[in-house]
Amino acid sequence: MANSFAYLTLILWPFVAWWLYRRMDIIPATFWTIAGGYLMLPVGVSFDFPLVPALNKETIPAIMAFIGCKYIAREDIKLLPSKSLDRTLILIFFFGSIITVLSNSEPITEIDRFLPGLSFKDIFSIAAGKYLLLLPFILTLQLVKTYEDQIQLLKLLVVAGLLYSVLIMFEIRMSPQLHKWLYGFFPHSWGQQVRYGGFRPVVFLGHGLWVSIFLVMVIGSSVALSKIKIKLTRFPDALVIGYLVLLLVLSKGFGSLILGMVTLSTIYFLQVRAVYMAALGIGLLAITYPFLCILEIFPHRYIIEQIELINAAQAGSLQFRFNHELILLERASEKILFGWGAWSRNRLVDSIVDGYWIGLLGSYGVVGFTTIFGLMFTTIWKAGSGLKLLVDENEKILLSGHCLMVALIMIDQIPNHSENPLFWVLIGALSGRQGHIRRELNKAPQASDKQSNVAGAP
Repeated sequence: MANSFAYLTLILWPFVAWWLYRRMDIIPATFWTIAGGYLMLPVGVSFDFPLVPALNKETIPAIMAFIGCKYIAREDIKLLPSKSLDRTLILIFFFGSIITVLSNSEPITEIDRFLPGLSFKDIFSIAAGKYLLLLPFILTLQLVKTYEDQIQLLKLLVVAGLLYSVLIMFEIRMSPQLHKWLYGFFPHSWGQQVRYGGFRPVVFLGHGLWVSIFLVMVIGSSVALSKIKIKLTRFPDALVIGYLVLLLVLSKGFGSLILGMVTLSTIYFLQVRAVYMAALGIGLLAITYPFLCILEIFPHRYIIEQIELINAAQAGSLQFRFNHELILLERASEKILFGWGAWSRNRLVDSIVDGYWIGLLGSYGVVGFTTIFGLMFTTIWKAGSGLKLLVDENEKILLSGHCLMVALIMIDQIPNHSENPLFWVLIGALSGRQGHIRRELNKAPQASDKQSNVAGAP
């Protein structure tokens, strides 16, 4: 059970955000408001009021980031992106959620449980909750514009990772105790954090797997910045990156370790176009995965056999997840367009929802899945035109590396549910950066034409 200090931190976070926006520029203030809340506030603790989403470590920082940008920093922040594919997908998701509620008014009555139907009053709560989920994306889409903005954001992520590494190293050595010591309870199953004769660090993220994928993003940022000769710390970049890789290995996340090695080797060794094509391929695999499963053409058995050659225990764990995915996919197919709605209506009594994708598909149907994963994928897709327009090689390297990071966020949502506000910050930043590239370079020919007309005037 959470102690009073856990609730106090949620109450105090708005004051922390106010201080950040009064002391810092808007991008670092927004980053530390959202990332700091995600990395430090308690898991599973919230204030639940009627008709509104739970106020917790994800929603409170998002709300305060919007208030900070709009009313303290006085930035012209819109509630939705301007006319774009992003705006269209967000609106479709909202309207789809309303249809989800309206089409799930019947209760679920089974042998071991009873779940009431969704009612009209659930519309606002669910829609507001989904808006707060996407608010970090909406904010950074509008804040991150230039190459310098992008560098600043990724450097902030590296700094956050290095600071957090102190807590990670402590739990690797001493076991995951910090959340219990500070907030009074352990946020997950203890047995899942024991691996290979040691412990997965959990810190304040809820599960060791989420610590590992966070480190993958930090490594990706470090390698991309190092490749364009941006100094990470006063220590040699190779030493910093090596330290982060060692930390990832010691965190004992098998899947994240693979993603980390893919990130490091792809960004560091491959050319820009190859990095981008890898990102596009990974993102395409993630967004088509449910449909490949529905058509029964995804090679589940082959993947299990290959992993079994490396790690039998990991292969068994993955087989367990695949088995539950197929059960839940059959459940989702009963309401394939708009899903079963919230409150675990998409689950069976004995089912386990590991992957974010299957939970999203089951709860909000194909419409919900394609809009949320579509937001992620279209940032990668649209960045391709930005790469063609850019001239500076360093800008291309950073943009393609950023694309790969978003693609790896997407693919990690297949076996895991690691979606979080910090990742939406990165996704929104990529969308904002590529949008600015296209706007600025599209203006350039117009400016040149005007100058030519003036020069040629009598």
